[in-house]
Amino acid sequence: MLRTLHVLFLSICLLGGVAVAAEECESTVTEAWEAITQPPNGHYLLQQSTQEDPKDCLKGEVPTDQEKPNAKVKMTYKDSSGQWQTNEWQFYMAGPNITATLGEKTLKGTVIFGTQGTCHITHYWDGGYGLWTHSSAKGNDDNCCKKKFDEKTTGQNTQKLQEKNCSTK
Repeated sequence: MLRTLHVLFLSICLLGGVAVAAEECESTVTEAWEAITQPPNGHYLLQQSTQEDPKDCLKGEVPTDQEKPNAKVKMTYKDSSGQWQTNEWQFYMAGPNITATLGEKTLKGTVIFGTQGTCHITHYWDGGYGLWTHSSAKGNDDNCCKKKFDEKTTGQNTQKLQEKNCSTK
């Protein structure tokens, strides 16, 4: 009888833990505007990507004093010779969709998962995925985004772009 109670107690604890874990990993943001502009400071870093030829150390400053749905976003990255480059992209956001334009180049994507002010996942229209985390994220803050990114990209070639000799610029 005592053993049965222990098994029952353990089962309830495990099931409760699974329910809590699942609840903790629900998306709290799918609007592109909220994903990119919150919190209203710092920058978002592209941690992982399945896109072809993503930029090393890529980060985008959180746009401030912008009017929805348009925002100018300063993007900084290291080029193939290790030099820092900065460009200002024009973003247009409608619901979960993002259109980013720099001159003649246009990139499109959809925010498919996010944790408010911490991280988000973008599914690009070329089929690739990007995991973005806010500069204020600490420790395990972005675990839910990492888990969802891993689920979406199983079997794909993933690059960790912030592990390529990126210093704070």
